[in-house]
Amino acid sequence: MVNITDTERAVMRIIWTKRKATSREIIENAQASHDWSASTIKTLIRRLTDKGVLAVDQSQKVFTYVPRISEEVAADDGADRLFDSVCDAYKGPLLTELVKTQPLSQQDIANIRAILDERQADAPEQVVCHCLATDGDEGCGPNGHHH
Repeated sequence: MVNITDTERAVMRIIWTKRKATSREIIENAQASHDWSASTIKTLIRRLTDKGVLAVDQSQKVFTYVPRISEEVAADDGADRLFDSVCDAYKGPLLTELVKTQPLSQQDIANIRAILDERQADAPEQVVCHCLATDGDEGCGPNGHHH
């Protein structure tokens, strides 16, 4: 599991889009959309390199940074972390909101529909909350508090 902060992800999006970039290109692109100093961006690049998310190509005169993980892998990892941090009883409403509000292609919708049709037969009537109950509260479910 790779833990990339939102700030680091902004730097990675530049590199994922360009496929490779020099520190100057990363700094110029990051400063075009964020109020960050060059030293802040260099620190983010170093952190990403230390985490193994970025590799440095030193074959040219100017060092070039290339991604070591894909944007899809990082996004899946971020989604896993988000859903791991959310009450089981809230995951369905969260997914519903995402489906309502995020851009989806015709194929995305067809894929989601097929998965939902497949899963419906085995789905429980209600998802049980596994959050800690306090003071007689039954957690986050319908009889407890909601996150």
